[in-house]
Amino acid sequence: MRQRSIIAIAVVAACVVSVAAVTGHQAHAASAAADRLHAEDASPQAMTTVYLRAAEHGDCALTERLTTSDSFAWCAAPGAWLTGAPELVSYRDVGSAAPGTVGRGGRTEVCVPATIDQRALSGAEAGTLRWNWCWVRTADGWRVGDQGQG
Repeated sequence: MRQRSIIAIAVVAACVVSVAAVTGHQAHAASAAADRLHAEDASPQAMTTVYLRAAEHGDCALTERLTTSDSFAWCAAPGAWLTGAPELVSYRDVGSAAPGTVGRGGRTEVCVPATIDQRALSGAEAGTLRWNWCWVRTADGWRVGDQGQG
């Protein structure tokens, strides 16, 4: 009986260490990816592709880092439905960046359209939508400042 308890404790400890390692790696990867995106030549279209890839693959740390407080970050993390966060299931047809326009707060934003498949977006049926990500230039590089249909 004692040997089983020791084995059970060892298995649980290994699981905890594994989860901590994966979480730490994802946080580091998100930070490293965001740091690489500060280049002056990164286009809003390239940023949109990076953002959508992160959302599709559950890299919530990166999508949150690339979103201003004026908007919400997409994520496809398991259990996102528990938090009520919208989930980006997949994406395609990332379009070209529209010329800069004056958006919320008088900031110039550059919008990039894409087709997305989503779940749990408030006010929208689950499924396919044409969506725009509107990027604003901040001291930390391009960030999603506004988004939506149209």
